[in-house]
Amino acid sequence: MADRGSGLSGTERSAILLMSLGEEYAANILKHMEPREVHKVGTAMSSLSKISSEQINEVLQEFIDSLQGQNATDIGKDEYVSKVLVQALGSEKADNMINRVLEGRNVKGLETLKWMDPVAIAELVGAEHPQIISIVLSQLDADLAASVLTSLDEETRTDVLMRVAKTEDISWLASSAK
Repeated sequence: MADRGSGLSGTERSAILLMSLGEEYAANILKHMEPREVHKVGTAMSSLSKISSEQINEVLQEFIDSLQGQNATDIGKDEYVSKVLVQALGSEKADNMINRVLEGRNVKGLETLKWMDPVAIAELVGAEHPQIISIVLSQLDADLAASVLTSLDEETRTDVLMRVAKTEDISWLASSAK
């Protein structure tokens, strides 16, 4: 937020904005901030005194103006999604999520499962024959397949694991016979 000549720092304007939102909303925002940032804003909140209604209105108007100036289509949806995920998760965690979110929209068939929640996949395949489930799981990344397995009931999980183990042995034999 750019300073509009109010004499307030960005941290002080952030503090005023959070105080204007109320305890519940401010707390939800603070939960997503780094401890260092929370400390800075918290210190500003506790040290602000004699905040005029004019200053509050100016900070709120500045916030509204900045929101109205942002539009996902201005910078492209993909770039917008990438930037938001990086800001929310950090660049390391966001990279994997960005690929899943942006690439996941163009997939079909079994590839669709790679972008689904493990519990949803387990619910989707849970009523299928264990051989079908083992084939489906063999098409997924190991960590996703493991998460799906933990969502299946114990009997089905055991049966599926036995079939996956046998499938791997068969594929090994088939490749060595060539």
